[in-house]
Amino acid sequence: MRPHLLFITRNYPPRVGGLETFSYHLIREFQEDGGALKIALHKAKPHLAWFLPYALLRAIALCRRHSIRQVHLCDGLLAPIGVLLKRALGVRISVTVHGLDVTFPFPGYRRLIPGCLRRMDRIVCVSRATRAACLMRGVPAVKCEVIPNGIDPRAVAPPPDPGRLLREVERRCAFSLDGRRVLLTVGRLVPRKGVAWFVPNVMPRLPGEFVYLIAGDGPERGRLDRLIRDAGMRGRAALLGRVTDALRNALLARADVCIMPNISVPGDMEGFGIAALEAGAAGVPVVASDLEGIRDAVLHGVTGYRVPEKDGAAFADAILRLRLDRPSIREAVCAAFGWPAVADRYRRFLFVCDSVSGRGARRI
Repeated sequence: MRPHLLFITRNYPPRVGGLETFSYHLIREFQEDGGALKIALHKAKPHLAWFLPYALLRAIALCRRHSIRQVHLCDGLLAPIGVLLKRALGVRISVTVHGLDVTFPFPGYRRLIPGCLRRMDRIVCVSRATRAACLMRGVPAVKCEVIPNGIDPRAVAPPPDPGRLLREVERRCAFSLDGRRVLLTVGRLVPRKGVAWFVPNVMPRLPGEFVYLIAGDGPERGRLDRLIRDAGMRGRAALLGRVTDALRNALLARADVCIMPNISVPGDMEGFGIAALEAGAAGVPVVASDLEGIRDAVLHGVTGYRVPEKDGAAFADAILRLRLDRPSIREAVCAAFGWPAVADRYRRFLFVCDSVSGRGARRI
């Protein structure tokens, strides 16, 4: 089958992260049709300087060689490449935007990227909050469609020997998980994740049977260590640092609730909240702040509950009253966010008659 779509991504395995996982699965869904090619950066961020001109020249060559008329960019920072490809080849350009790639506060970035996004043919926004951020920056609404991130349930399957891994967790924690109810947060330790707010404002409201495991690393780690000590939570809260996928999956299999206590930080929005999908695909209910892209990642009353930001009483009440069936959570997440369903939404949006430019586009 002749390729008809070219993907460009600056985030791709073996690097690890949310954008890398997104790019890999989206591109794989289209490659399984036999009609997609990719240009991907597999190396660390410092290599971006040479990758951008390389991607532009390589894209021009591939589009000409294979008569490709559609290019999809996997995040908003690549939008300038899209503008140059439109000028050079007249191809249709679409892009997925995730949140921070729209709202990043650096002055030069704020001028360049929104202007380039306005010139794209189609824009996939991973959440309603991301779409709103685009509209605030002058991107035409008719070009934007909300399509959430996806999840592969196999990626969060329990490892063969979760007990061994959980014993490792207990060694890191210096307390036992036996008979405890486990709250879990997985993610980078940055202010917007709200972990530093949750420890002193919610944990003291919960009975002693609840323990809080925090998996991830980042600039907030030192502060969190002090907060856990100062709040008297040494025996009930623990920083696990970076964890492997296998250990994360063992934690999800053991967790009673996934906690996403995000707080608003100007210029650093939560574009979606992939951790909510990972938890849901493992059957773990989520209690999360009702803000930004999390609103689209947590199906209220179905896969978890959203509560007002920084409302300690509401968080504690939701955790204590939580009664959701794990198989039902898993089924709902897979139906709404499984990659086959998400990729079908991409196909319907990208390969339809272009109502903006009036040009036709091939369906696949």
